[in-house]
Amino acid sequence: MKKIEKAQLFLQNHLDVFQCPVCHSPFKEITDFQLSCQENHHFDLSKKGTLHFLLKPVQSDYTKEMLLSRQRIAHSGFWYPMLDEVFKQIKTTEGVHLDVGCGEGAHSHYLKTRGLNGLTIAFDISKEGIQLGAATYDDLFFLVADLAQSPFSEQSFDTIINILSPSNYKEFKRLLKPVGQVIKVVPGKNYLKELREVSGKDSREYSNTEVIRKFAEVFPDYTHIPVHYTHTLEDDEIRDFIQMTPLGWHAEWNENMKKQLKRITIDMVILVGQTSHW
Repeated sequence: MKKIEKAQLFLQNHLDVFQCPVCHSPFKEITDFQLSCQENHHFDLSKKGTLHFLLKPVQSDYTKEMLLSRQRIAHSGFWYPMLDEVFKQIKTTEGVHLDVGCGEGAHSHYLKTRGLNGLTIAFDISKEGIQLGAATYDDLFFLVADLAQSPFSEQSFDTIINILSPSNYKEFKRLLKPVGQVIKVVPGKNYLKELREVSGKDSREYSNTEVIRKFAEVFPDYTHIPVHYTHTLEDDEIRDFIQMTPLGWHAEWNENMKKQLKRITIDMVILVGQTSHW
């Protein structure tokens, strides 16, 4: 079965999870690879089985080369200890999950290999990221969308996963089931400190105080889980590492970086909030 055919079958089976981002009415059918709502707004499936829900052009700095670098670094195991801890926090592994700001989808794919079952939908504003994800992974449903105008029905998700990506708590509240959870991952003060030092652009410690404060306002009984470890890069991974994050985009490459960026600090905080405490 072609990817576009699998995507149409997926939508036929899960049409209730989606709503039209234009008029917010339910979708009534998916036929001939075209999704239609009750007000006759139409969205076409791509050949790769993805949907494009953006209502206006959105500027993204994520190039294909940068996304490929991110993907290769992800497959090297760079994020696995953090993602292992994220997986431990997911209460309903058989439920319906949403990866907000998924990039090219490597995080959710890894969580699927760990045992995240049920239904997982991944979206991002980056068309390049979604195309790469859809071309690489068969265990996720990918779409291009904006969190501010998301194409999802109310109370559809057990888990919202939000890794190093902006949040919209009003929208999260609308999308989560009565007993659901948000798992948000933010940088710690020493996050990728070696890259900040090498780039010379921002050697200060990162502060997540304001991000955590906003999360705590919405989830006063939230769980705070620090994750700290180091990862050793192979020589051929260092250039990918520099290219995968805006911190390294303007760094001037030189051979000394191989020594300075050999061992990288991953310092992060996982925040877990429950809708039952809303």
